[in-house]
Amino acid sequence: MSTERLLEIKNQIDEAKSKQSEITGQIKSIKEQMKQKFKISDLNEAEKLLEEIGKELDEQETKFEEGMKDLESAYDWENIEG
Repeated sequence: MSTERLLEIKNQIDEAKSKQSEITGQIKSIKEQMKQKFKISDLNEAEKLLEEIGKELDEQETKFEEGMKDLESAYDWENIEG
């Protein structure tokens, strides 16, 4: 193997190490944000929280839709002139 090829491989390894270090730092930062903002420490807790928020959002959407149906049936919106 030529010296040029070895240097090329070394540069690729160095770049990969640099990217790995950058990604590791980003992951650490995201974990810190999760702890501070949501009081969770890992991905499993994040998934559970996301599921809970999704369920609550679905419930609120259902309540909103029911409320709109009640309003629409109580008032004749189409015949109101603006």
